[in-house]
Amino acid sequence: MRITNRPVTSNSLFVLLSPFFLSWKNEFLRSGERKWARRALLLGLGLGFWAGIYWIVRRVLVYFETVHGLGPALAYQLLLIILITFLSMLLFSNLIAALSTFFLAQDLDLILSAPTPASAFFGSRLITTTVNSSWMVLFFSLPIFAAYGSVFHGGALFYLWVLVVLPLFVIIPAAIGALITHLLVYGLPARRIRDILFFIGLFAFVILYFLFRFSQPERLVQPEAFGHFVEFLSAMEAPSSPYLPSSWAAEIFASVLFQRPVELWFFYSLLLSYALFLPLAASRLSGVVHLPGWSKAQESRQGRRQGALLDSVIRRITRPFPDALKAIMVKDIKTFLRDTTQWSQLFLLLALIVVYLYNFTVLPLDRSPMPAGMLRTVVSFANLGLAGFVLASVAIRFAFPAVSLEGRAFWILQTAPIDLRALLWSKFWLNLMPLLFLGELLVFLSNTLLRVPQWMMFLSLVTIFLMTFGITAIGVGVGALYPKFDYTNVAEIPTSFGGVACMICSIAFIGMTVVIEAWPVYLLTMAGLRPGPSGVSGWALAPSLAVVLLLTVVAVVLPLRLGLKRLDKLRD
Repeated sequence: MRITNRPVTSNSLFVLLSPFFLSWKNEFLRSGERKWARRALLLGLGLGFWAGIYWIVRRVLVYFETVHGLGPALAYQLLLIILITFLSMLLFSNLIAALSTFFLAQDLDLILSAPTPASAFFGSRLITTTVNSSWMVLFFSLPIFAAYGSVFHGGALFYLWVLVVLPLFVIIPAAIGALITHLLVYGLPARRIRDILFFIGLFAFVILYFLFRFSQPERLVQPEAFGHFVEFLSAMEAPSSPYLPSSWAAEIFASVLFQRPVELWFFYSLLLSYALFLPLAASRLSGVVHLPGWSKAQESRQGRRQGALLDSVIRRITRPFPDALKAIMVKDIKTFLRDTTQWSQLFLLLALIVVYLYNFTVLPLDRSPMPAGMLRTVVSFANLGLAGFVLASVAIRFAFPAVSLEGRAFWILQTAPIDLRALLWSKFWLNLMPLLFLGELLVFLSNTLLRVPQWMMFLSLVTIFLMTFGITAIGVGVGALYPKFDYTNVAEIPTSFGGVACMICSIAFIGMTVVIEAWPVYLLTMAGLRPGPSGVSGWALAPSLAVVLLLTVVAVVLPLRLGLKRLDKLRD
């Protein structure tokens, strides 16, 4: 190993980053009419997706402006919640990505055997980690900031501040993730890598929970907690977590959008100083502990004998399927349990469920001027879209990489007497079962907390059942359409070109499902407010459910068929 203490040069940093950026360049510039047609389709879907987010956020902000005296305060609190959510997502994503990038990547053997400056190595790995972990957050944030600038007339100055602040905002959690990962790997032996990822998941859960609670979103609808309107307005205009980078960024944006008297350069100096100091501190720590930590990571782990109980459970789960599907599913389940970089992400899922359900316990529905029954139904219907988004986020992490995880050993399946259709369907069913359980659990528990009518509970459970089939098929099918068998770490797969297409298609499917069911839900909700017989029964849901069923069939068949054609071409 020949990492040296020579000062970093722009040439060495460029050389270390060149494979990463060249792979992106080749992915986008690869020739072929079909590839350009797919890119044009993806670009159209992306623009439509951005337009949808922009329209929704803009409608919310315009509605806030109609609230006399509270419009800017409400918009500011919403901006705080959005930024603190982004920060929590970036912290967890960087913790996982840093472990793969700094210690588990397959190209480390080659890089560490070359005379590589330590600072150049750390800088290139930090940039790679930041890009892989942050691009999706930036993708979602651009239309949100565009909506803020449009409604509150931020002008060119606001967009200039967005371009200046966002890079600093994403560097800070990336440096924190790298620093914590180095400490954990150095302090624990490699054969206990499961424990490392457990602590990472536990830490991310605690951070996610407390960051969310610091935002105090229930303050938006609890004015009675304050003695006077001026006190309430002052609380709404004050940052709920002044020591977090999300609050500093929100203060900078608020000074431009709402013309608030804010020490703009003070908050920018805070962001800049932390964005410079934290990478420097992490770089110094990496220079000391990286080589010992990576050396430990090369030690072989003790093998663990599969328990008889686990084997019995796996056999029972896969019993209903044909032998070919059963063999692939058993292999995938055991591979998943052995791959800590995969199952460690379940900690984030647990944190997501806890925070998600906690939201419904703090909603002050009974204090709203709207009828409580109507508001419960509206929130429950909106929850269908939110639950679908949660499932799509989980699917992009597990269902989409399912085919790519075969890696370079995919040639074994190509030469084996196994139908590729059986391979795709095994991936589909294996991902469908946990996603279906998660979706039904989220909807049932949230509707129970909301105390919705029986017809709304029935509609929610049936809709999320159908929606899960479509989301899973889109994940597996698009993953087969854009496979990445030459990945160096698993975190690269969801952040690839195909990952964008998968996320856009999933959200488009969820949006179409919600729109189709909106009208009958409105009719039944309004009928419940009128005294006496209304003439509208639960059968009004039948036509919309039939259309959703047809849409789900298309969402299942089309992606899997396209993915199968792509895999057949790879075999040829």
